[in-house]
Amino acid sequence: MKIFTCSKIISVWSDNISIGRMLLISSLVFATQFARVEAAAVNASPCTLAWNQCPASTASGYTLYYGIQGSTTTNRVDVGNTNQVTLKSLSATSNYFFYVVAYNSSGIESPHTSAMTYTPEALSVLKLTKLANGAASLHFLATTGAVCHVEYTSTLNPPQWQTLSGATADANGNITIGDSPPANLTSRFYRAVMP
Repeated sequence: MKIFTCSKIISVWSDNISIGRMLLISSLVFATQFARVEAAAVNASPCTLAWNQCPASTASGYTLYYGIQGSTTTNRVDVGNTNQVTLKSLSATSNYFFYVVAYNSSGIESPHTSAMTYTPEALSVLKLTKLANGAASLHFLATTGAVCHVEYTSTLNPPQWQTLSGATADANGNITIGDSPPANLTSRFYRAVMP
């Protein structure tokens, strides 16, 4: 049996920066033609940003600055001496910028990195794991507390989507749903949906 997901990954560019390379660890995109997100202000699935540590021994920690492009508001997150942070409060489909600075024990900040831009989606890529006996585990991210469900179809020409199961995203945005399709099935396609 073939198992497919109806999702794609959109590349997110990163740039060489003064304290290293900042990159988006979790690619957060679910194919928009399958996601039904109708509310104007929907929270995005969690995203994790990481960067190389500053080679200067005087660096005491890092601060991430971010905001929506064109806005006069910039958010500041002091992440201490770690080189990554997970953001759970971004709005889906808003265009964000991110940059990082290192700071010393006196709080003096280095020049900031080149800005990275990213537009988060409401749902992450749907990840499939084959289990024993033809079963599958489907995992994706959504905003904490979001009620979502997984639908399936055995053909995309035309698709006849049916609900497999629903779940609520946990405190980290995780949703995992299992499926045990019939043994005689030749293929099955899945999509995650926010009703």
